[in-house]
Parts: sequence; structure tokens; C-alpha cells
Amino acid sequence: MLLFQLPDDVFYHILSYLDCRSLSRLSQVCKSFYRFVNRDAVWRKIAKEGLNTGITRDGTDRYPHIPLKERVKIAQNWCDGICKKAVPLKWKTKLLPWLQLDGDGEILFLSQAANIEAYYLRQDPGKLQSNPFKIYSANNGDVCHFVLTDSHLISGRSDGKILIHSRTSDMLVELSGHNQEVNCLDSKDGLIISGSRDRTVRIWTLTSSCPKETISMYDRVWSVAISPTLRAGGPRHKNPFEPEEVTRQLDWGVEAETPPWYWGKQLLCNRNCMLQQLLSSSNMGC
Repeated sequence: MLLFQLPDDVFYHILSYLDCRSLSRLSQVCKSFYRFVNRDAVWRKIAKEGLNTGITRDGTDRYPHIPLKERVKIAQNWCDGICKKAVPLKWKTKLLPWLQLDGDGEILFLSQAANIEAYYLRQDPGKLQSNPFKIYSANNGDVCHFVLTDSHLISGRSDGKILIHSRTSDMLVELSGHNQEVNCLDSKDGLIISGSRDRTVRIWTLTSSCPKETISMYDRVWSVAISPTLRAGGPRHKNPFEPEEVTRQLDWGVEAETPPWYWGKQLLCNRNCMLQQLLSSSNMGC
């Protein structure tokens, strides 16, 4: 009996003993091996142990539309420092506060002073794009940070304003609340979290004209994030815990991060923006 004539479960078990380099070489033997080795099930064990392959510790696949073999290859290249150098965009201004790809990875958004420019990413890395296909501009301060959703582009400005651009129309909404630059933003399902140099975290909605809630911090806020997993942890990410273990069931998790020399507060809020402040990291078992 030939090797590829074995039952699939037996063949899977044999291949589980091979590393990624051996699997790649085996796939070059013949077309039958190539088709079998390229299956996601063959690479799942290696991907789970790799860096940023999209496979979580519980086995959940975050990017099922991307073959696991390709993700393992990219992860290995990151670890080995193997990369292809290309210059898709080039400009004279040296300031580049923030950039982000859209969900499909086909459009690159980047901020230049008070504008946010959108570029289509070409397949040919040898060609430079000179002009963006769309510019989100305003007369407010420079862009410090921005986030993308499916329908909106939300930016925090150096003058403390938050601007909400519609990605499908020319609608522009301005939110005022911070009195210094907005260093960080996050948004999910119509909820907006902003952190500022004015030592406050503010909670907004896409339809609100003023913050739903404001939390004062001891220092400027460098980073905020809405946690889709409902988990939170200390600013140095020690001893993560479930919010239900600390307070009542909540629908949203928000983490505020401050510089390493300060142990910040942790914030939790639900869809109605009712907030609970966890008193200190010492009370969280950190």
C-alpha cells in the first residue's frame, strides 16, 4: 500500500509529527501529496503554536478564508526576519501619525496633517501611487489617531475634537468634549471610546452630540480598546480575569492603558454606557 492510499485519519496522524519545513518538502513530491498537505487540518497544530497565525488557544480560527499554510509561512518569515521590501507609497512629508488597512486589505488609509487619505493597494509593488482616490479633510487640528468601521471613519484631533466621516456619503459629524488632543480611539457597534491628554476617557455613540460618560484618570490616556472577548487585565497584562468575577454581567469591556510607570484603572461599560471603575490593580490580583 502506498503512503497516500492510507486512510485520511492515519495519514493526518503521521503528518502531525512533521515540522513545517518537512511538510513543505513533502508537498513537492507529487500532486496527491500537494493537495493533501495543503489542507488546513494538516497545518492546524503548527499554526496553533505559531505567532499570530489566527488560531487562538482554544482552537478558534479567526481568518478561515486564508489558508493556514500561507499564515504559517508568514509567521515563520516574521520569526526569521525574511521579508520583501517594497515601496507602495511615497511622499515628502515626514510626519505619519497613523495608518490602517480596511477589512479586505485592499485600501490603505493614512493620515497626513489634518487629512486622511485613502489609496488602493496595487498588486505590482514596483509602481508608486501619486494621488489618493479619496481625501477625508476638515478644518480642525491634525489627526492624532483614527479607526475604521464598515460605514464610518472616526478620527481624533489635536484640538480635542472627534470627527466622524461617513464612508458612503459626504456626511461629517463633529463631537466636542476633550480640551486637549485625542490620543486614542476605538469603536464597535455604534459605541465610541476616546482617550485624551486631558486625563479623561469619554464614551460616545454615533448619534450622540455629547459624551454619554466621562471618567477622570490620573495621567494622560495613551490607549483604549473595546474587548470583544469580555476579558480585561492589568496595564501590563498580568493575570487576566473575567469581568463577571469582579462585577455583574457586562456587555462591553474597555481597557485604558497608561505609561508603564503608572498602574492605571480598568474600565468596564455596557451597551447603555453604565460604567464601573475597578478601584486599583492591587484589588484585581495583579
